[in-house]
Amino acid sequence: MVLDLFFNLLIYPLKQVIEFSFSLFFHVFKNPGAAILGVSLAVTILCLPLYIVAEKWTDFERDIQKKLEPGVKRIKKFFKGDEQYMILTTFYRQNHYHPIMALRSSFSLLIQIPFFLAAYSYLSHLSILQGHSFFILKDLGKSDALFTIGSFTVNVLPVLMTLINCASGFVYTKGHSLREKLQVYIMAALFLVVLYDSPSGLVLYWTLNQVFSLTKNIFMKLKNPLKVFFCCVAAAILFCDFYLIFMHPGSFKRRILMAVVISFVLLAPIFVKAVSRLIDRVLFPLLNDSKSRGILFFSSAIGLFLLTGLFIPSSIISSSVIEFFNIDNLGSPVCFVRNTLVQSCGLFLVWPTFLYFLFNKRIQTAFSGLSFALFAGALINTFIFVGHYGTLTRMLTFSENIAGRVPYSVIIVNLVAIAVLIIAAAFAIKYKFSGILQVISGICCISLFAAGIFYTKSIKADYEKIASTYSPENAEEVKPVLHLSKDKQNVVLFMLDRSESAYLSSILEEDPSLKDIFTGFTYYPNTISYGGHTIIGAPPLFGSYEYTPEEFNKRSDVSKLTKNNEALKVLPKIFGEELGYNVTITDTSWANYQWIPDMSIFQGMKNVTPLSLEHTYTGLWMDLNKDKIRPNLVSSSIRRNMLWVCFFRISPAIFRDAIYDDSKWWSTDEESGDIQEFIDYYSALYFLPQLTDFESDKPAFLNITNDSTHSGFELNPPDYVPATKITGKGVGKYAKLSGYSANVASFKLIGKWIELLKQNGVYDNTKIIIAADHGIGQRKIVQDLYNGTLEDGFIMDHLNPMLLVKDFGAEGKIKTDTSFMTNADVPLLLLRGLVENPVNPFTGKQMNDSIKKEKGAVVTTNSTWSPDQHSSNTFSIKDDEWYTVKDNIFDIANWKKGK
Repeated sequence: MVLDLFFNLLIYPLKQVIEFSFSLFFHVFKNPGAAILGVSLAVTILCLPLYIVAEKWTDFERDIQKKLEPGVKRIKKFFKGDEQYMILTTFYRQNHYHPIMALRSSFSLLIQIPFFLAAYSYLSHLSILQGHSFFILKDLGKSDALFTIGSFTVNVLPVLMTLINCASGFVYTKGHSLREKLQVYIMAALFLVVLYDSPSGLVLYWTLNQVFSLTKNIFMKLKNPLKVFFCCVAAAILFCDFYLIFMHPGSFKRRILMAVVISFVLLAPIFVKAVSRLIDRVLFPLLNDSKSRGILFFSSAIGLFLLTGLFIPSSIISSSVIEFFNIDNLGSPVCFVRNTLVQSCGLFLVWPTFLYFLFNKRIQTAFSGLSFALFAGALINTFIFVGHYGTLTRMLTFSENIAGRVPYSVIIVNLVAIAVLIIAAAFAIKYKFSGILQVISGICCISLFAAGIFYTKSIKADYEKIASTYSPENAEEVKPVLHLSKDKQNVVLFMLDRSESAYLSSILEEDPSLKDIFTGFTYYPNTISYGGHTIIGAPPLFGSYEYTPEEFNKRSDVSKLTKNNEALKVLPKIFGEELGYNVTITDTSWANYQWIPDMSIFQGMKNVTPLSLEHTYTGLWMDLNKDKIRPNLVSSSIRRNMLWVCFFRISPAIFRDAIYDDSKWWSTDEESGDIQEFIDYYSALYFLPQLTDFESDKPAFLNITNDSTHSGFELNPPDYVPATKITGKGVGKYAKLSGYSANVASFKLIGKWIELLKQNGVYDNTKIIIAADHGIGQRKIVQDLYNGTLEDGFIMDHLNPMLLVKDFGAEGKIKTDTSFMTNADVPLLLLRGLVENPVNPFTGKQMNDSIKKEKGAVVTTNSTWSPDQHSSNTFSIKDDEWYTVKDNIFDIANWKKGK
């Protein structure tokens, strides 16, 4: 616990700097060796001001010791024992000196330690280094082992590192005391011992550090060392700019942005002069008032710490505690808030405080002004320029692509607002009203603390409530719970959440064997859903046309919850009570409007058995597949990414896309998907053959909901199974798109279950429908299949769900039927041939598709996915969020605005 606290406070912020630098240079050069070179250069440049201060302290210490040396020698010559100690102590006190101050001479060595620990923590286990070479180094993930003597392997790079370290020390300590020289050489020997068997990538980093250190020490001996150093850095930056603009294959927009960002280093001399003038002409009241300077700095630093460490993470988790419930058996998600709190404390409080007291009052003044500007800007960005980026998953990635989602007008207004606020603050300081800024910072700190505590208590309360009502059963073995009949009719509905219709052709193209498995099926590509989220898209699928959003809202005198549960119970009631089928229903989406379905709503229904298959077999699957998962992946990803989400929230809109980095948050972890959540769903399909028997003495209806297809988790082709390392993408047309892997895996697993039915002779007497509540919403698919786009920018593919139907006795290859269908047709298709004129058992109205035939499908583009974000009785859908669609959904002319 103490070591974790130390690491998160002091080392973790530096580790993030190293990881960001590595990711940045790897993005540019696509070579891990070059990225390590970039990291070493970046760390050297960042540490240069610290080394300059360290040199001043060291010189100051040398001068003092040289001054005191004659007196110390005399005392040691004439006095011994306690008397010598007392006289030496008095002598030091008279000269305002204490022996502990001698550590100042070792400061340049001491500052290497946290950076070394951060680099060791990051590079020693970096999977991206495994198997990659760099010049003579064959594998950066292993010791270099450049040659062997008999059976003895010699690692050359650590020896070279030590020689360079000693050379650097020789230049640095020339003319200095023996004690200082010994410090340097002993440290070099210590690093040799520690790093000798380390991965060559880590040793390469530290070797390059020593090369840059040697270069620095040589520069310090030159005349005008800073000018020479700046010229060298400028040359390196110009080379990078040339490479980015003319040679790099990536996105031109991002290449230009990166080139512009790194080119700002060239403006360093101008920036330094500008800051100096700012201090002299604007911030001078703080320069001469240490108390005001300190209060403004600390109140702003504490504010940033509370905003990013407490308020933002607690507000995110409190919005959906169930999603963070007992992840990796950690219990309450408050642990993630606590973790981010410590990380943020290190980044925004501990290290800034250390730097604040390290420098003189001019730099402290700049720190005070900068910290307030950052805090003020962070507040504006967090609370005013929030932006709309879609749903944030529990892995802290957005469910949709966020690129280009913020209009340029908003970006400009955002930047202008920040500039105006900073200018106003500067005038307040100049005219000696900094006390107002201190009061504002203090009030904001108190407010953030109070809100953070409120959200944290809310998390605790919700966790305790969930823990008392939800205790998922972890099966110890797999027993049959899905019972089909061998000689009577069986009806099966698979509701695959967010299963993408357009992926089917790509899946069959990639795995043609599935065509021989899914015999007798008819594919309906021209199918539309009524909403892009489950809350609106699922009720029509289960309850038919009375539960489309338009009809749903017409019954405004009935609660939304009642109508939702009605829709989910329509089919079980008809099959169980009217037809006398044995009904088994599992994991029905939003049952009782609970994130984890409350299957108790089906209790007491005649012939109906409600089950939870999802979450139940996760542990069993993991026990059988330990080689395919990495322990605690989900919790470690949340611990790492939460702070980056905070950076995202406090940053101006113009930088957010870059910070998000296509959902990677500048992480180099090659495995970052929500494996636990995916296995919660995947395991239910994986064990489907073992969960099924053919012992039902009545006709059977299985209503199986599964969320595997909702996941964007990447799987290893061609088998599409979970793995600790993803080796590539599939060969299908849409194999690179989000959610494709999970869709392939789901169809493969259902295919194995279908083969079981065929082997037991029950395939022909079984009707099967595979349907979805909505599609994913892929721009690429809109470009390929639709002849245009909607004016409001809505991605029409969001409303194109999977629909596959196999009737009793159907056979032959998969057929395609382009008839206009909706997912509200699913109940009618299930009941066709079984009930002549089905009636809704809750409303008494006949179930048919007359609405579709008369006017088409009245669908909505509403993006509100949570029940509590709608009104109590109806869906909160705006007038401009309705479309009426009919006939060919891929023809933009058939999409008419309004109802």
